[in-house]
Amino acid sequence: MEQKTEPYKLKYIELLFIASIVTIFAFAAYQRNFIWQDDLTLWKDCLNKSFKKYRIHINTGVAYLDEKNYVRAVKEFKEALKLNPFGENAYLNIGRIYEEKGGINDAIDQYQNAHKIAPNSIDPMHFIGNAYAKNGQLDIAISYYKKALELKPDSPSILVSLGSALHRKGLTDSAMNKFKKAVRIAPDMPQAYYNLGVISDEKELSEEAIHYYRKALNIKPDYPEALSNLGIIYGRMGLLEQAIEYFERSLWIKPDDPITLKNLSYAKEQRTES
Repeated sequence: MEQKTEPYKLKYIELLFIASIVTIFAFAAYQRNFIWQDDLTLWKDCLNKSFKKYRIHINTGVAYLDEKNYVRAVKEFKEALKLNPFGENAYLNIGRIYEEKGGINDAIDQYQNAHKIAPNSIDPMHFIGNAYAKNGQLDIAISYYKKALELKPDSPSILVSLGSALHRKGLTDSAMNKFKKAVRIAPDMPQAYYNLGVISDEKELSEEAIHYYRKALNIKPDYPEALSNLGIIYGRMGLLEQAIEYFERSLWIKPDDPITLKNLSYAKEQRTES
């Protein structure tokens, strides 16, 4: 810029113009932030502008699902399927809704639709396995988890699901191997450490159980089950103050848990008697 020949007045006008643009953009950003105050309003806003896009219907449906608005969520997922009948994610999300409402068989049907569309995708297999496990059909669940692991042997989430099913069948050593493999792959996975704590506790290895529960809590401090189980171990050891502390921390997160409420009451009675 040739500042020596440029009049001061012209420079002033130019700066004023830039300031005006900045103000306009700032106001537009303020409006956008106001519109997008959460995921649902964001995707509803996008939907108003682009009604015929599969992905926008999926994301809007997920936002409704997060708010437990199942009717609107299903509507969005079905709209997505009209635009793309081979939309694997739409079927998976409809299945999630059926499962959350207790319709396990209907959920499995939706997951199977996704599996037919994407036979080499691990998500439908994992979802199908979880639904069968929830229904108590552990052998079928295990078969789906193993199929998924053939495609992705290093999936920590599937290893944990498989380990949980094996544990429920009483195959604790096999289950423990799966959980240990999961934490080797994903050292920041609290569920795997928690499950290792449960098995260690069942084997009456209290120090190991404490170690694993604390590992889980280091990653996820608001893990009510881990806190409650630590309280049980400390209660068995006669360390009532520590037990009460862990029960109370667990109830602060999950206040209506009947087992923890009962254990806290018992620990307080024991403390009074001692």
